[in-house]
Order: sequence, then C-alpha cells, then structure tokens
Amino acid sequence: SMAYSTPNTSSLQSLLFDTEDFGSCFFREPSERELEFLSLYATVQQLLSPGELTRLRRGSIRGRVGYDLLSILGIMLLKLHFRQPTMKETLLLLQENGNLKDILGISTVPSQATACRLSRAVERVVDPAVIHERVIQAYKEAMDNRMVGHLSIDSTIIEAREKPFVKEKEAPAAPVPPKKKGRKKKGSPEEKAYLEQKARAERERLDYLAEDPLQSISRLEMRCSLTAKQNSKGKRQWFIGYKAHLAADDFGVSVAYAVTGACVHDCKVAVPLMKMAHQRTGFLYALMDKGYLNPDINAYADMIGRKAIIDQRARRGVSAPPMDKLEAARYKARTTVERTNSELKDGYLPDKIYRRGRHARYDIELAILLTTLKKARNVLLAREEARVGKPA
Repeated sequence: SMAYSTPNTSSLQSLLFDTEDFGSCFFREPSERELEFLSLYATVQQLLSPGELTRLRRGSIRGRVGYDLLSILGIMLLKLHFRQPTMKETLLLLQENGNLKDILGISTVPSQATACRLSRAVERVVDPAVIHERVIQAYKEAMDNRMVGHLSIDSTIIEAREKPFVKEKEAPAAPVPPKKKGRKKKGSPEEKAYLEQKARAERERLDYLAEDPLQSISRLEMRCSLTAKQNSKGKRQWFIGYKAHLAADDFGVSVAYAVTGACVHDCKVAVPLMKMAHQRTGFLYALMDKGYLNPDINAYADMIGRKAIIDQRARRGVSAPPMDKLEAARYKARTTVERTNSELKDGYLPDKIYRRGRHARYDIELAILLTTLKKARNVLLAREEARVGKPA
C-alpha cells in the first residue's frame, strides 16, 4: 500500500498539453526544451499530495528573501533536465533565462548556499520513490490496467566524483580443517551438521523470496563504490559511482527501480524488482542478460507462475546452450530497457554526479522519475493518436 493518497489518471494530463496554449505567457518564444520542462514540472506538482504541497509552500523564513520550497524543487528538476553538473551552473542558467524564472514563479535567483540548504529541506518532504509509484499507478489506469507482457530488467553504472567506499580487510580467519570427500556416513555427526546447514540455507532462501522487496534492497550496499566492467574489446574498465537498476515494460516505462552502490551485483536486485513490478502492474515474462544467472530468480518466477528468460553464458570453454526459438524471439524485446538506460544518462544526468552520498542517490532517483514521465508521455501521445486517428 502507498504511504500517500494516489492521484487519479488526470495527474498525467499536463504531459499532453498543447504548446500553443503557453505561447503568450513568456517574454520571448519558449524553446521546446523549456516547454518540456514546464510540462514535467507541472506534472510533478500534480502528483504531490496536499500535505506535501502545504509543506513545500511554507517557504523559507530565513534570509532577506524567502523562497518556496516548491520553487527549490523546480530548480532541482531544472538542474537535471538541462544536465547541469552543479547547482552553481544551474543558478547561472536560471539568472540568464527569464522564461525559466517565470516557469518557477520567482523574480530573484537564490544564492548557491541558499539553494543547497533548501534542497536538503525538499529532500525531507518529497520522496521520488513515492512519486514514481503514483506515476505508475496513474499510467496503469491510463493504459486500462493492461498487464506488462515483457518485463525487461537491466542496470547501468552512473559515475560519481566521490571517494569510493572501500571495505575494510577482515582479520584472517582461523584455518578450517579440510572436509572429508564423499557421502557422509549415515547417522554420523558430519551428516547431521550437513543436513542442518542445508535446511537453514533453504529456510533463508524461502524467507528471501517471501520478504518485502524494500527490505531486501535495504541490506545492499548503498554507498559510492568501485566496480569493474568488461568493455567491447574484452578489457576490464573500472568505474566509481552508483548503479541504477530498472525494470521496464514493453514501451520502456520503468515500472520499478532501485539505486545502489556500483559494487552491487545485478542478480541481487532482480527479485526485488520483479516483486515490485508484480505488485504494481503484473507481468508475464521477465527478460535478463547473462549477469542475472541466479537460481533465486527462476525460483521466484516459478512461485508466482511467470517465466524468466535469461541469456546463458559459456562456462569453462563450453559454448552456451542455444536459446529456444520462441524465447529468443521474446528476448529481443529486452532492448526497451537498454534504450531507457541510455535516455536516463543522456537526457537527465551529467557525465558525473557531483553531489555525494544520499544526495547523489536522490538526484539519480529524480532523474529516473523524469525519464519515466517522458516515456509515459510518449506512450500516451501515441495512444491518443491511434484513438483520434491524427497527430496529437
């Protein structure tokens, strides 16, 4: 259940506005980028609950000029929409652009210190995960509660200009005597210990498959960390930053996501994402690449009566088994999440995140929210064109 009231389908209506309706509201002719930001900013405001809007409109009582936290939220969205690396460059852009100031409803631009301080206050009020869940609920209603055919899951590395977390070296453990090979003698202490260990592992696996997805994600490493990835030439490249894990539908709309440290393996996030997608929209097939080979994924898919299609990898010189023709045809739909990952990084995130810790993760979650709104807008526009029979 959601923590706040869920707006109805009309919350996404501002994404379908006619740009000609806003032509006389600006000092100069607005650009397409500015109009797109106006649409996204208006939609985010509609998705906020009355309690959140009240807290954001109380404003700042410190300093000579007070600013509504709603305007500060707009500046944070503006920073991502125009891919500005820092708040300083965002405020310089805002200082030079009267249209953007009109959209945000401010006459003077706050200082960098004020904007950074108030952005932390905004983070305490607005949770991007809650807003994203409301978007998916409204999107689901606009799509007539249509079930997702192919749920494509993938992750992308987001680099950060931050010192990575390094796990402390553990003290060397005491030497363990080598285990006896072969089957344990019936009734022996070794057999009893082995069976207890096997039963404990099975209980932990069942508990993991049944627990809340947010609880599973909370145990993962969230701090900025170091990871390696093999490039197209077969060489290993190292990255410092975070990972955005997305589960997208057939149209590339992210119905579930998670943001973790870059060191977290993809397969550890797949089951929580499948759980969230199953709770929100439902799906028939889950598509994943070779990095998601894990028995828990197939076990959860079987538990809910769904099918996981995972690409196989070669092992110890043995070529990967060929995929079934029908599964191979379905697997081609996985490109939707790859395109969404590209739009997330190329459209709403700078080359490197300059904020740190939970503030960096907050920016990534806001960028995922904006990407989801944009993808939902494209789907709804295409649906409107098909219904009316002419361009929307």
